[in-house]
Amino acid sequence: MFNESAVCALGRDLAHSDRLSDPAVETAVDAVARFSRLARRMEVGRLSLIATAAVREAANGRDFADRVREACGERVDILSGEDEARISALGVIWGMPGAKGVVGDLGGGSLELVEVGGGSVLRQATLPLGILRLSDLHRQRPADALERIDEAFAGIDWLRAARRRNFYPVGGAWRAMARLHMAHTGHPLHMIDGHSVPARRMADIARLAAILGPQSLRRVRGISERRRASLPLAGALMQAALAATGARRVTFSAQGLREGLLYTQLADRERGADPALAAAVELAAREARFRATGEALFDWTAPLFERRGAGRRRLRRIACHLADIGWREHPDYRAVQAFDRVLRFPFAGLRHKDRAFLAYAVFVRYGGDPAAPELRPAFDLLAQGGRRRAEVLGLAFRLAFGISSGVAEALERAPLEPAAGRLRLRLPADAPARPGDRTERQVAALAAACGLECDGIVS
Repeated sequence: MFNESAVCALGRDLAHSDRLSDPAVETAVDAVARFSRLARRMEVGRLSLIATAAVREAANGRDFADRVREACGERVDILSGEDEARISALGVIWGMPGAKGVVGDLGGGSLELVEVGGGSVLRQATLPLGILRLSDLHRQRPADALERIDEAFAGIDWLRAARRRNFYPVGGAWRAMARLHMAHTGHPLHMIDGHSVPARRMADIARLAAILGPQSLRRVRGISERRRASLPLAGALMQAALAATGARRVTFSAQGLREGLLYTQLADRERGADPALAAAVELAAREARFRATGEALFDWTAPLFERRGAGRRRLRRIACHLADIGWREHPDYRAVQAFDRVLRFPFAGLRHKDRAFLAYAVFVRYGGDPAAPELRPAFDLLAQGGRRRAEVLGLAFRLAFGISSGVAEALERAPLEPAAGRLRLRLPADAPARPGDRTERQVAALAAACGLECDGIVS
């Protein structure tokens, strides 16, 4: 609901000193005291103060934590390396429930590596390879920094057993690399979370980060001056991580330590919820005309998609809950407005092509023109098969609302019946909508999109 940060550089001196610098300490104490005051004015129910690698390893780290407690009146929990790695990974698991591979959370003082799978944290390690910790060494003696990086990764035996899976980068320095990839490739959607790239292409971007000069990097959208300075080191660490994990794909997560901490405080029932589906249900409850329509639509469209896998069923269910969120928009702009909102809504747990699928399905539901220039981002992200499935779903939504007026019970009594290469709609005599030219055209359009012959409407 509210997000603010302050860059204090607590770990900058740890590469050549065992202490937090005095200026950084003063900046951080003032920042956390201000955050504490803001939180109290917002009447938050729980205030959590946690410290990570820089405070944990510095000789004056405990003194810093004591100063924060005096300024805020709250105890600071200094996380162990194991807890920091575990909680960061839980943040990724919350946002990507199906995550399987290695999470890499790159902070100022350390790099946390965690193997995840089946919704659980498996093996983990903490490496002293933070951006701030290594920045001076990498700038002055890059060969020594690269040697230190290689030695640290070589000491983790279990990484070799986790090969050929996914790598999930977390942290601001690696988010800047995602933005560099988007700018370099002309990626149509500028959102970090769910941005997924083949590992070999990300390795190319990592090498590019090491050779681009400051002038070139200034033209990259969304990368601050501070992040531009750290890109060469972030690229070196990315190359080492990809080589050590043997990952096939890199999927960026906007969730990390903070979200993992929140995740640990949820009830078991809430932890098991799909974040994207939960967001869609909540959005529909606020903005759709008929709140009970989502699950009824999911059941009604099932005959058209009954052989699809779990991932596709999940996307269809989410789309069903979003199918009526654009009804308040002006009819002439409804399709485009709904498309744009779904494509860019801050869902967690969706890849970019998943967003494009959902947005295009809702666009078709509102009768949008497939030649509209606004569709280019979705078409660039969707393969032909995904585009066709989204079109079928959108046409099914359009027919469903036409025959039911949004009443779930009316859908239950008007099933779609695809069989033997043909499609028909069974419409009872007392249905809210009677057979007519518009309904017959909608059934025919849906049948054609499915590659079926149309049997029309039967009672």
